Amino acid sequence: MEQFILKIAGQMVHVNVQYSSTREYCREYLCEGESDFSVEITPQDIALERKISDRERTIEGLPPYSFEEIQLERTALYRKIAERLPMRDAFILHSATFDVDGVGVAFAAHSGTGKTTHMNLWQQFLGDKMVVVNGDKPIVRFFDDEPESPYAYGTPWNGKEHLGCNMRTPLKHICFIERSETNYVEKVQKNAVIDRIFNQVYMPKDPMAVMNTMKLIDRLLSCCNLWIIHCNIEPEAAEVAYNTIINGNIK
Repeated sequence: MEQFILKIAGQMVHVNVQYSSTREYCREYLCEGESDFSVEITPQDIALERKISDRERTIEGLPPYSFEEIQLERTALYRKIAERLPMRDAFILHSATFDVDGVGVAFAAHSGTGKTTHMNLWQQFLGDKMVVVNGDKPIVRFFDDEPESPYAYGTPWNGKEHLGCNMRTPLKHICFIERSETNYVEKVQKNAVIDRIFNQVYMPKDPMAVMNTMKLIDRLLSCCNLWIIHCNIEPEAAEVAYNTIINGNIK
């Protein structure tokens, strides 16, 4: 087995895995020091991930996909860490998250809706003003001394495009992407996005962790500005959204 320590969202995690390539996959987050908690990935965990993958693809009407064991181990590691986070005031938010001049923005949407495409349009529009934190699975964490300031952290699990880095940003805006022929942005209240946000959060199995996750979601929606971005895939989409969300040009 391979052993190493990861520092993810400020948490030191002692990891035991089957494959050395998993260590390489997590290389930007390797560190040394005392661990806050430990996780171990066994052959049984990898086999379980294959069953979960097959079941999910069956539900979606897709044939089973032959994932390699090293890929399944990375997902198993993600899952085991995600299960522990809510008891530490943190959770996984499935989103494309980035920083614009010290302000964190998260794009959330169903897979295939275009959150990565829209984030890339922002990157083209903003250039060096924008840094991608995580393109798929950032961790959102709260701290006792900043109860109304959620932070979004990069993780090794950053999507098939591998967009992201080991940094954090104060999360100020959560944006839900919807396809539209015209580009416009709505500012909404949290009751308008409750169902949307639950579809984008990793929900653990432990009942206490579930309760904590729900509390954290409510805190997040209370602390952030909430938006629905109606957009196409033209460059103008990023300019309209940026001017509304960041510059405050609400019509």
